[in-house]
Formats: sequence, C-alpha cells, structure tokens
Amino acid sequence: MYPCLVADIGGTNARFSLVTGCDNGQYQLSQNHDLRTGEFPTFESCLQTYLDMIDGPRPVSACIALAGPVVGDEILMTNVSWRFSQSSVRQQFGFEVFCVLNDFAALANSVPHLQEADLTTIVQGVSNPAAAKAIVGPGTGLGVAALVRGKDEWVVVPGEGGHVAYAAQNPREMAVAALMQARGYLCAEALISGRGMVNLFNSLAEIDGHPHRVDEASEIVTLAWEQQDSLALETWEMFCQGVGTVASDAALMYNAKGGVYLGGGILPRNIEAFRQSGFEARFKEKGIQRGFMENIPVYLILHKHPALIGAAAWLDDLTRNR
Repeated sequence: MYPCLVADIGGTNARFSLVTGCDNGQYQLSQNHDLRTGEFPTFESCLQTYLDMIDGPRPVSACIALAGPVVGDEILMTNVSWRFSQSSVRQQFGFEVFCVLNDFAALANSVPHLQEADLTTIVQGVSNPAAAKAIVGPGTGLGVAALVRGKDEWVVVPGEGGHVAYAAQNPREMAVAALMQARGYLCAEALISGRGMVNLFNSLAEIDGHPHRVDEASEIVTLAWEQQDSLALETWEMFCQGVGTVASDAALMYNAKGGVYLGGGILPRNIEAFRQSGFEARFKEKGIQRGFMENIPVYLILHKHPALIGAAAWLDDLTRNR
C-alpha cells in the first residue's frame, strides 16, 4: 500500500503528502507540499504538479479530501471552480485505488488517531467515550461533520452544515443578518468563516457609517491585535460567538456527549484570543437545553494536517476491505 498519496484541498490551499507507513495507528507523512488552488485551472493540473515534485516510487493509491459534497463519480468543489470525474482521474494517473471524500469527513475520521498533544481544551467537560462527537471548523469555508459509534468502529457522518441558515442571537447580529439577507439566502458560512469575517467587518462598518472596508480576514486580525481597532475587535467577538452557535447546534443535533472538536485554519492561530472571547458562554446558552450542554467538552485541534491523517485512515480501511 505504501507509499500512498493523500491531499486536503480547500478554497485556498491544496495540501499534498505521501503516507509512508503506520505505527500503532499513527500515520507517517512525508514530502508535504502546499499549492495554491487559485494558480491551477484544474484539479488534474494541480495533482500533476505535486507528482512532478516528489522523489521515489510513484504512489498507486490516493485519497483526496476536499471542500464540497461527494455524491457519485462527478466532483464539483464548493469554493474553487474545479470539476472532475473520479474514474477519469484514476485512469489518467494510473491509480489502482482513487477515492474522494468531504474534507470534514476526513477531519472527523482523524479524531480517533489524534494524540493528546494534538488537542487543547477550550471548554472543560466530561467526554463519554462511546458517544457521538461533533466536528466544526471555520476556515475558507465552514465545515461540519460527526463521528458516531458503530458496532466495532467509528462511522463518519459527513454533511454540508456550513450552509444551514445563519442564526442571529442578539440585536447587533440581527442588524448584520438583515443587511446581508437583502442579497439573498444567508447561510452560516457567509459570516462564520474567513470570508465571513470580512462580511462581518464590512457589514458592521456599513451599519455604523464607518468608511473602512477590508478584503481579507488577515487585515481584521492585524487591526484587532496590533491596532486595537474597536470595529475589528467587535468583528472578532461576533465571529467567536457565531462559532459558539454553530458548535452548540452541532452538539445538539448529533447528541455529541463525546465532545465537540474544532478545526479549520483560523482558531489555532488565535488561541488565547479565542479562549477569552464569548465562545463558551454562547456555546452553553441553549435555553431549556442548557443543562444538556453544561458538561460537553470542546477541544481545539492543533495538529497541522489532521485531514491528511483522516484521509490516510480512510484509504487504509478501503484497501484493507477490498
């Protein structure tokens, strides 16, 4: 089986790696390369570029985790204009096994393989080891998935939870939602993601008559932490509380007494600011279900490439059961 190829492809980056082995459930990754999705017209051209960069034996199996629903052979990504056929890619590149799964399905699949050092606790609680786990993460988009316990193994429940309707919880959020909804359907991802932070900041600026606008979430972080800009700080706080809403919704929907795991690229870069935000208060405030939420732990995933681990485990299971 080894080496095999795994990848985690989102709206901004395409992360490729070779899996060279597995020791007690811990997958070894090598020859990691991050490519910018916007620099490639097709998935196939991006994959070929990676294959041209690696040394040693060419992998004969591959598992690709990507942002978007995976239904049937034809793949259409959500945040990048790539479309391809799984069977055509397998033939073109000579893979014996080629599979695609949702990126948050891969992230969920990584959770049983993560070590204690790969996690940090955001909300204290007691995890039921046999109960469902919810996985939520804001990055370029917003991903949601779950793990539920089957008879002998964990079963991944993928979905497109980032595209559920945005749920405003206070007057300021309602004002932003009213402004955004004038443009059409308002999903959670439109405000709780990297581009969502931009929408939050610019909406608040428009509501307040503030002349400043931003194009990237990184600008908001710079304004908040380096300049203590009040609008950027409010944007960050609203964003964190929004993550709390989505995470608690997922905990309720999946009965996630096994804990909630937060991934994505934004939160690990701002851990202390996230801890000090209103995330925990929003996470626990569920009206008559507050008691249900009280003891559910929340963990932040620190591993740099958890979806690659999940993709490796997925491919391992698939080839073992052939």
